[in-house]
Amino acid sequence: MKELARRLFHICGGLSLVISGLLLPKSIFLPSLSAITIIFLIFEVIRLKFPVVNRWFLLHFQALLREREASRFTGSAYLLIASVIAFLVFDKPVAAMALCFVALGDPIAGIVGERWGKKGIRGKSLKGSGACFLACLISGTILAWVTHIPLPLVAVGALCATLIEALSLPINDNLTIPLVSGGVITAVDLLCFH
Repeated sequence: MKELARRLFHICGGLSLVISGLLLPKSIFLPSLSAITIIFLIFEVIRLKFPVVNRWFLLHFQALLREREASRFTGSAYLLIASVIAFLVFDKPVAAMALCFVALGDPIAGIVGERWGKKGIRGKSLKGSGACFLACLISGTILAWVTHIPLPLVAVGALCATLIEALSLPINDNLTIPLVSGGVITAVDLLCFH
């Protein structure tokens, strides 16, 4: 139940960044997002430095946290950092798509993998990875319809996001999935569509 609450929070938080990033002008969205990220990171440093603050945080947000986040940055911190970088470096549609991949693909992979999958390499399941790819492909196709990104780029980005999610790299996947998939989409777009 705890993981479900965390994943729903992850989906809602991630999609709110995607929608805000698409609807608001970059001149408003990026400074606002940067300020929120800096404030959040300052709080993360304070809570990790001062046990009393950390205990308060863990008590009030335990339903959304994993055990390891008691002594490390939360996944939300990495998602905010990735969002700022993505909207700074990539075109707005690519940044939104890459964030959509992590907002939907990652938690859906966990839900399906835990419910129906058999643990494979690094604790990931083939069914979870398939669900991740499907979620990325569907959400990416919807965004492509709105933002006019070519569908082959959606497929490349969805595959890339799925591979990063399945690899379980030491760096938090809230950071790696959007930055790597957005980077690959941008590179393939420059090589093949321009």
